[in-house]
Amino acid sequence: MHPVDAFLMEESEEAVWESFHENSKTTRATPHLYFDRHPSDSTVVAMMNRLREVKPYRDRPRIVLPYELPVSEIDLDEALTGRESARGFSSGPVGLPDVSKILHCAYGVTRSNADGGYPRPFRTVPSGGALYPLELYLWAREVSGLERGLYHYDPTTHELHELGAFEAGGCFVQQELVAAASAVVLVSAVFYRSAFKYGERGYRFVLIEAGHVVQNAVLAASGRGLAAVPVGGYFDRELDELMGLDGLHESVVYGLLLGPREPR
Repeated sequence: MHPVDAFLMEESEEAVWESFHENSKTTRATPHLYFDRHPSDSTVVAMMNRLREVKPYRDRPRIVLPYELPVSEIDLDEALTGRESARGFSSGPVGLPDVSKILHCAYGVTRSNADGGYPRPFRTVPSGGALYPLELYLWAREVSGLERGLYHYDPTTHELHELGAFEAGGCFVQQELVAAASAVVLVSAVFYRSAFKYGERGYRFVLIEAGHVVQNAVLAASGRGLAAVPVGGYFDRELDELMGLDGLHESVVYGLLLGPREPR
């Protein structure tokens, strides 16, 4: 046996990622995490009706985002082939119309699902069971038309909920890069929205969906000539606490920094 293979096999006995992957596999014999067997369609619909589609924040001021979204300056082929992770940002704000477009492209509602028998309208990303377990928050650092602070995005109404003053730069590993960004999109997951149906595998679906969301946002930002970089380097418990999340039932799973492009 090659020494590297032996090392990996030995290490894998204590590797959390391997335990997670094994425990989240779908098998014919594994019992459901919450039900005696996989829930019926009627049970799933009943659970979806009991669970919130979006966190409400009813006591917070609401800001209606522009419905007229700015047109992308490049086509999809150019956005895909030109995609790059920013290593810095130019100074200055990003516009509220651009933020509106990025949030809508990331996780916005696109069409009704009324004829499909399930209570969730479709959005811009595929979602396991159309359960949409994610929440989007905007940390506006320098966004024209917005006070500096934290906001929650409601994709069903295309509105922001104003959550108040917020400063989380110290929660990130790359603090200088965050300090240069004009806006930060924080993606959190309400895990039970997916796990009630899919059990342990629902956690996989949550992370996959977060990737879809951030990639959409990156392409939308590129289409508007903005720089963007996805980030996963943050101190989870500290960031969750600042955002008022319990870190267990809901936790940040991904982030995206946005800002004007640096001169080339």
